[in-house]
Amino acid sequence: MPDNWWEKPLRMIRRDYIGNFSPFLEANLNELAAETKRVWKANCEWLMATPGCAPGTGYLTTFNSEKFEKLPGLGHRDLLREYMPVAKKHGIFVIAYINMHWYSYEFAEKNPGWEQICEDGIAYGRKHPLYGNGTTFCVNSPWRNWAFEMIEEVMKTGVDGCFLDGPVVYPGACYCQHCRNKFKELTGEEKLPSFLDWSNPSWKKFAEFRSQSWADFMKDATDTAKKINQNAVMFLNGGAFSASNIMLGYDAGRMEKFQTFTGAEDFFHCTDFYRSPYTSLNLSRFLSAGKNPSVVLTHHCLSTWHYVPLPAGELSTALAQATAGGSNTWFAVFFPAFEKTKKYATGGLKTARLIEKAEKYIEKSQSCAETGVLISNKTLYYYLSSHKGLCYEPGSGKEQGLIMDTGSNITGDIKKQREICEGILDNENHGCLDFCNFAHIPVRVIWDEYLNEELLKNLKLLILPNSACLSEKQIETIMNFVNCGGVVLCDFESGMYDDYGNALERKKWLDFLGIEKIYGVFRPSRIEDYFVLTEKIGEIDKDIFIPRPVNALAIKANADAQIIAKYLHPINFAYTQPRGISEYPAILISKRGKGKVIYFASPVFESYNKFRIDMHKKLMLYLIKKCVLGGLQIETNAPGTIAIEIRKNQKAVCVHIVNVTSEMKRPMDTVLPLHNIEIAVRTHLGKATVLSSGKPLKVKRKRGRLVFTVPEIRDYEIIVLSP
Repeated sequence: MPDNWWEKPLRMIRRDYIGNFSPFLEANLNELAAETKRVWKANCEWLMATPGCAPGTGYLTTFNSEKFEKLPGLGHRDLLREYMPVAKKHGIFVIAYINMHWYSYEFAEKNPGWEQICEDGIAYGRKHPLYGNGTTFCVNSPWRNWAFEMIEEVMKTGVDGCFLDGPVVYPGACYCQHCRNKFKELTGEEKLPSFLDWSNPSWKKFAEFRSQSWADFMKDATDTAKKINQNAVMFLNGGAFSASNIMLGYDAGRMEKFQTFTGAEDFFHCTDFYRSPYTSLNLSRFLSAGKNPSVVLTHHCLSTWHYVPLPAGELSTALAQATAGGSNTWFAVFFPAFEKTKKYATGGLKTARLIEKAEKYIEKSQSCAETGVLISNKTLYYYLSSHKGLCYEPGSGKEQGLIMDTGSNITGDIKKQREICEGILDNENHGCLDFCNFAHIPVRVIWDEYLNEELLKNLKLLILPNSACLSEKQIETIMNFVNCGGVVLCDFESGMYDDYGNALERKKWLDFLGIEKIYGVFRPSRIEDYFVLTEKIGEIDKDIFIPRPVNALAIKANADAQIIAKYLHPINFAYTQPRGISEYPAILISKRGKGKVIYFASPVFESYNKFRIDMHKKLMLYLIKKCVLGGLQIETNAPGTIAIEIRKNQKAVCVHIVNVTSEMKRPMDTVLPLHNIEIAVRTHLGKATVLSSGKPLKVKRKRGRLVFTVPEIRDYEIIVLSP
């Protein structure tokens, strides 16, 4: 049976006309399609079926339909039906963009009962105008039937599928009568709980209800499209891995069975906080962890200045990282400014050309990384630590004007405690993936749904970044993995709650981690608190003070656990003499069956993401080398500004190399080339070829590894390994 077209590597583009379609109406459509294919190397284009512009024009169409109002100014022109045959002639698949989250107040007033309602009875879009002007509708209201009719009309134009920009289940919503009735029908409960009321047992039921409502909508939307075209693709603008997912009801695992692609935005935004140079790579890994093809969405605009192009380095590396992580690429361009700034988009063109050249190696490729990282959506949803001692704001630690910010107590506020836990999780997940990037450890992300023995048998190392909320089955799977020879690196409260966030006394699990007893938590601190090693590890001496992560558990180790490090007695005050080594272990290594468990009694990845302390990275790296049989999968002399991934399909094994060496800032403009980078890969293969040039590399074998030197690495390179 031939493959579906959407299973092939796709390079997507969208031209956004922001309500003024004159450039499209006046264009030679054949030349437009030719530019899509030849210049931008795209083989899939999005067309606007409904506009995404102020003041909420999602109810207007760009195509002819007797059932819906058309965007003024288009006259008799039908954008979808006109462009479809032209695109097909150039081998371009067409996906219709449908705005399903932003509607004008006037349209809402014509359809009472459709809007999402907050607990106080006020429509969400009236309290929080979308983009400054407009409102949004509820997936459980009669609007859903209107939406399905819109999808049906769009599909009748002959497009290959639809991308739904929304709907979104917005924070604090929905408390409309339709949701109240459906919630009562499903749970038997008369009253909806207050939003984020963690003290109310019904809140978790409401969280599940909101997530399921969104999934139910997507199921019916997909069924609607497939009635017109059985091969129609359908997907929506989903979410990334964030503890705020529960605010929006987004669950990638729950949603994937009802859509063709799993996709999410990674738009660059100018911000006043540290931004990882690897956000697109990390997101791509997460999205591609499911069974669907995935796509990372990249705007070709500078943050919120939509008519200023993204610097060349940003666009180039975003496309490269999406591909290296296993996802399809997408980027949008804005008119009218784009025509004047097209020359600045060349940064993406050379990367697009390499991605096109790599198509046969990318198609249906899978990660062959030997390290897995669990990004647990159940933990993102339900983690609320039972340790009240976490309710302390440690402050910035900054000293200015002879004043030091040492933090303050926060007590009795369960919402604030949840916010603290959210911060720990988000920093843990991103910090873990970036630790792997900077340490050149290829990784594959694992969702809760796919943590099973079949997947784990291909791994040597499993990392649990405070994966707190795990089911009994997951616990058993992890323990079996280690007993059979695998290594687990986990930290803080991993596995100490069930998959709905209920605290458990898992004696067997704690014993597995090397813990005899948990006394509680240290006061969160980032001032003068440390731990020390009990023996020299790598180049770190046993008496060297290492900054203690902000949060930490006070534990007692089992007799059979090897204590690698101990905390100093807490200080919490600046310019104070250390108070000696405490009895509380900071790091344990325990042999379990044929494998080992490395346990950090603190969320070390949280601190790594916040502070990028190199000693934390080196220590974790040394422990992994010490415990994992055969050592690291990749060894290289490259700096941390190169990330390396390994993927394979039936054609070959490919080493993807992403270079983010730039001007020490974001946004990146110029990516600086690196030269003579030596890479050693543990593999039985014996040949290495540079994809961009087609030139073979000199290779040698050393300790079971294939060793080669790449003469030059610019933004992106792919090394093809073969027998």
